[in-house]
Amino acid sequence: MSTVAEIEAALERLPVQEAQNIARWLQKYLEHQSETNTAAASLTRLRLPDYAARRRMIFGDKVLPNMVLLGREHEHW
Repeated sequence: MSTVAEIEAALERLPVQEAQNIARWLQKYLEHQSETNTAAASLTRLRLPDYAARRRMIFGDKVLPNMVLLGREHEHW
């Protein structure tokens, strides 16, 4: 029994009470899976790029000037 059609056919042959028991079990199972997937998704961390490592890779150990501060020195407030 591996296809949906086979499962549906087997459920149709069951008494109504048994089919309802399976439906309740399936509903609980799906709710549990949904909760598990939601919890797992909230636990995954967003990995941000390491900009400092990238800067070191490109420029080495050079100290770069803070361009914002330099720009503010030249502005007239």
